[in-house]
Amino acid sequence: MADPITKPKLADAIESAVRNLPASAAPAEVAKRVVTDPAIAPALKPISRLASETIQGITAAGIAQVLSLTGATKSLVIVAGWFGHSWNADEVSTVLTTVLTVAGLAWAWYGRETTTRPLA
Repeated sequence: MADPITKPKLADAIESAVRNLPASAAPAEVAKRVVTDPAIAPALKPISRLASETIQGITAAGIAQVLSLTGATKSLVIVAGWFGHSWNADEVSTVLTTVLTVAGLAWAWYGRETTTRPLA
């Protein structure tokens, strides 16, 4: 994960970019030097949507709701019954969807709070 771009980091990169440049240097040359600065460049490289913790968390929370709506969690209880486990289907469904939803939303929040790069 790249470090976020802060004002001091950006100011240092700009100062470094314009240092030793002739006065006639084009603004495009300064911009090129800033975005290729080792302190800035990693934070500008996008990550794929599938690698985003925010997207992963939202997806997990959504899947939990789909599992609940389709009755898939209750099917797990039926399968567990085949192996000698007797669980209450409603309780398992409620606990499983709640845990998945809360964990997914927490992961999404963490991803949003720690993001340093744009999505591709």
